[in-house]
Amino acid sequence: MKDILFNKDIDLDIANGDLVAGFSTLQHQEMLLINNKGSFKEFPTIGIDAFGYLQDNNIGDLLRELQMQFVGDGMQVKSVDINDKGELNIDAVYGNS
Repeated sequence: MKDILFNKDIDLDIANGDLVAGFSTLQHQEMLLINNKGSFKEFPTIGIDAFGYLQDNNIGDLLRELQMQFVGDGMQVKSVDINDKGELNIDAVYGNS
């Protein structure tokens, strides 16, 4: 999916006075993962709060919530898991990607 991109500080990415656009699937996934429900006032049920799940050691619940949120956002989720090193692996793309 193409969209307006954020920089590393999660602020609008601007180059030569213009907004930067590009492939944004990973950016959308990151925004869903780090934000809580209610963070997006127009869509209060969106957000996963992955850090909260990890602090509670609810990995299974995190993976289920991630799947539901990504599908709800229009992604086709092929797989999500956490490997032996604790790394989150996501294979999900938007339907038109």
